[in-house]
Amino acid sequence: MKMGCFKPTIEVSLLITFFSFELLGSVGTNLMIYRTCYLILGYNETECALLGNTNNKTIEKLEKLVQPTVNIIDTTKSMIEQIITLGVCIFTAQLSDKYGRKPVLIVAQIGMVLGLFIMAVFSYFPNISPWYFLFASIPSMLTGGFSTFLVVTLSYISDVTTEDTRGVRMAIMEGIIGLGILCGSISSSYLFYATNYPSVYAIAGGISTLGIIYTIFFVPESLKNINREGEITVKNLLMSFNFKELFKVFTKKRPNYDRAIIFLMTAMLTLYIFGQSSGNKTFLFLTSKFTWTLTEYTWYTSISSIFFMIGGIFGTLIIHKYLKTTESVAVLMGFMSEMNGFLVRGLATRSRDIYLSAGVKLLGGIISPQCRTLVARLVPTDEVAKLFSLITVVESVCGIAASPFFTLIYNSTVNIDPAIYNFVVAGLCGICVILAVIIIILENLSTQNYSELTNDEDRASSNSEGVIESTPTITVN
Repeated sequence: MKMGCFKPTIEVSLLITFFSFELLGSVGTNLMIYRTCYLILGYNETECALLGNTNNKTIEKLEKLVQPTVNIIDTTKSMIEQIITLGVCIFTAQLSDKYGRKPVLIVAQIGMVLGLFIMAVFSYFPNISPWYFLFASIPSMLTGGFSTFLVVTLSYISDVTTEDTRGVRMAIMEGIIGLGILCGSISSSYLFYATNYPSVYAIAGGISTLGIIYTIFFVPESLKNINREGEITVKNLLMSFNFKELFKVFTKKRPNYDRAIIFLMTAMLTLYIFGQSSGNKTFLFLTSKFTWTLTEYTWYTSISSIFFMIGGIFGTLIIHKYLKTTESVAVLMGFMSEMNGFLVRGLATRSRDIYLSAGVKLLGGIISPQCRTLVARLVPTDEVAKLFSLITVVESVCGIAASPFFTLIYNSTVNIDPAIYNFVVAGLCGICVILAVIIIILENLSTQNYSELTNDEDRASSNSEGVIESTPTITVN
């Protein structure tokens, strides 16, 4: 369906989804801290209500007592969610190749919306332990959640773009994600202070419902000539799943060094996601070291989102499109920017240093779109969804390991310096810088091999023509 001059795109659904969930980012963490404080640890409820909302020495001390338990609950919840979502994502990504992208997108969105409304009910009753919050994740886990939504969205964009336009479109997608995070971050604390926890969850659920409606009525299917013959049954769905084929796509031989580049790019994305899994410690770190309130934190995330969008969109346009650099060079610059940003944040002694770190990480926004653009360029269209889903699986497995890893580091160092985990992430980015350099070398070797092959073919063709011209003509009388 078209709306005048407006051409419906998948990015609108992406914007709505990220906006609604970012409304809950720090608010959800604050709710978990609050409930853990008085329900599990038994502290005074009035004092617990001040956590994340007031700056004083008493609350700062209480914050450090509560945070380790919150980390354990959040880590356990995240691990269970990721393990189940992992299997569902592999399955649904392959289904999207057979039955289309749109149905899978809609089902994933429905699961996420149901989870939001369940959390609205849980947050309404004050005596429900944060351990029970896991039950609200069941609909999202069973439908693939964010992992499936993002994988299928990436596949959708690959379907509707060409090799020349894919990089910019991926960057725009990252910018849209940043815009959703920005708007959600700015709104979340003000919405919370104007209402309460149940209202924030209900409003987020309502906004996400609009995203489902938009997808159903306005987002066109990207795959053509979909084979819908036969009844869609559980048996047919299970038969369409083939993990062996998925793995074969990932490991199959490819021209030049393309397979090695895909392996290295997957390793980089995995380390990147592993490092980004430390993000749920940022709120705890800032409240612990700088006694930031929820409002201060949301303003910081909003400004970080602005830098993320600028780096993602304009970095791609300037560095990749106009300066004609390869995706791998852009990724190298992105990881160097990320590494320096985490170093600055780890060394921060004042609040303004935290904002400085966000500026230093400016080019980090080009990492994900350029990595995925390079991967999509190296494989045929019918293998893109399979490869993206397997890469997501690898990322998710490492994400499962990352959650307890960073929890252990943070809980072990919170009384020494809560910022220490930032240096670990900077080290991971440093490894990615090395991998990016190796990819650039392999690309140059591939170019040299191609040039030599072309020259050999030209010489062979020239010699062949010379032989034909010098051969005498035999006339038969």
